[in-house]
Amino acid sequence: HQVLTTLHTNSAIGTFPRLLDIGVLPDIMTGNIIGVISQRLVRLLCPHCKVPHKPDDVELRLLEMDTSPSDITIYEPGGCSHCANTGYKGRVAIIEALRINNELDELIAKRATLGELKAMAKQTGYMTLADDAVRCVLEGRTSLTEITRVIDLTQRLK
Repeated sequence: HQVLTTLHTNSAIGTFPRLLDIGVLPDIMTGNIIGVISQRLVRLLCPHCKVPHKPDDVELRLLEMDTSPSDITIYEPGGCSHCANTGYKGRVAIIEALRINNELDELIAKRATLGELKAMAKQTGYMTLADDAVRCVLEGRTSLTEITRVIDLTQRLK
């Protein structure tokens, strides 16, 4: 049997500390969770009026970019008749998917810290919500302002 459920956490990896907080024992989680998905909806920039923008130093840090601002173009909302002068039209999900492997299962059983879980997950290609959101900004699909409205990018600065 497979069960799909919702749980209020800030990230997919935050599921395990949250389940511990509500009393689920690690040996119940171990071997029974095959994956966790976290998602947020962000507004898409209107393709008719999005405005190119060179990121400043703070924006480059939030994007974790080590290049000069002249190498990167991101976009800001404009406003036109196609988007009712909002600068946005439509939405897209930013997603973080965590597949549970044997190594993560062992860490869960040992009540590993969030940092330990994240480090192990990163070794297997895990991308956070922030990683996916930044990808959407760099592709010109949404704005940095929009993703910072939905998720906390300042965690990337630590």
